[in-house]
Amino acid sequence: MSKNDKNIDAYSKALLDKKTEYNEELKKPKEVHQMTEAERRLAEKTMSSALDMLRKERGQKTIAEEERLYEENKVDSQHMEDDFTTSSIENEQSSDALDLVHTMLQDMSNDDDDELLPSQVKKLKEKQEKKEKKEKKEKPKKEEGPKEKKSKKKKPMSKVTKIILGFILLGVAALGVYSYKVLVYDPQNIVSPAQQKTYDKLVSYADEYGDNMMSDAEKLELIDLNSGYKKLLDKQKTSINAYFKEQTGKSYTALLKEVKELQKTKEEVKLPAYQQIVGLLNDWDAKSDEEKMAVADMQSVYSSLSKSLKKEVDSLSKSKTGKDFIDLCKEQAELKTAAQEKAQQEEEQKKSENASKIQEYQASLNSLQQDYDTYAQYAQSLESDLANASDEDRSQIQSQIDTNNQMLYSLQQQIAYYQQQIAALQS
Repeated sequence: MSKNDKNIDAYSKALLDKKTEYNEELKKPKEVHQMTEAERRLAEKTMSSALDMLRKERGQKTIAEEERLYEENKVDSQHMEDDFTTSSIENEQSSDALDLVHTMLQDMSNDDDDELLPSQVKKLKEKQEKKEKKEKKEKPKKEEGPKEKKSKKKKPMSKVTKIILGFILLGVAALGVYSYKVLVYDPQNIVSPAQQKTYDKLVSYADEYGDNMMSDAEKLELIDLNSGYKKLLDKQKTSINAYFKEQTGKSYTALLKEVKELQKTKEEVKLPAYQQIVGLLNDWDAKSDEEKMAVADMQSVYSSLSKSLKKEVDSLSKSKTGKDFIDLCKEQAELKTAAQEKAQQEEEQKKSENASKIQEYQASLNSLQQDYDTYAQYAQSLESDLANASDEDRSQIQSQIDTNNQMLYSLQQQIAYYQQQIAALQS
């Protein structure tokens, strides 16, 4: 079994185990916790403290202050003899609202205690402790109160009082919903189908990358997944980075940077500058000295390449020449300079030799030109003699003319040769 098969089996087994646990949890009957009287009172205190805190943050008065103002301005003193508190509301009138508040507080205390900010928890505890101390002092009075109230017959509440109590209950319910939304509800905990799909793709990518089964083209797919990664929840991003670190040895962000460098390298490989350097290095041993010296002029081209391409060039240069490309450029530059100096010396020596030859050829040319002029004058003289000669002497003079013409032709050929040699040396 290959490493990939083991990974797939382990991953599948984990999914099946998770599904089994989830099904077993669904089959379990839900336990409904019934609040005791003490728990209910504690929940009311906690809720009252939370509501007071929220009202103060919003610039409103606390519930106790509102109650005090209400008592001072009460209209019907006949039905408001007892102190007005939220605990004096009849169970029949407040049961629905209190049940809603109790349920919210129970959910908050059981499920999301960890999500309250430390500053909020500290404020709640301080206010709760102050209330408990105050209640301990007033406890003897409150214990006598219920006994007396039980003996008294409850007086019917006026219409105005009922309306006011109704508004108070609605306000309590609204504040309860608001506090739940602010303190408990968090959109960051809701994973959309698109986010889950992207998350699964990234997990699959990390698995394949960790098994060294990816080509360069497949590695570049991570760049396409980055737009989806940006839309993931913070907790999903944290989980993905940790999983990538485990599978690939690099976090998601580090691997993405590496893949982007790979993409840049793939694009730069097509650049003419890079191709020119590669062309010089390939078949290095078969190239002439003059062709090798051309590398000396490629140092500026090499400097313009990216860091990754420079590594590629250095690797190729070392395999072909045994040197890094920069060292190779310096070596060939020295050889080129030496060759140029040698060529210059040879050129100067050749010019000196040519000057000597030109001088020699010019002397020969001058001598031949003088001989030619002499034979030319002699030819004119023979022509004059031939015109005035008798028949007996004409054949002899003609023979002399022919011989003289041959000498003139030979001298012309020699003069033309030396003129060509001098012109070649001077060019």
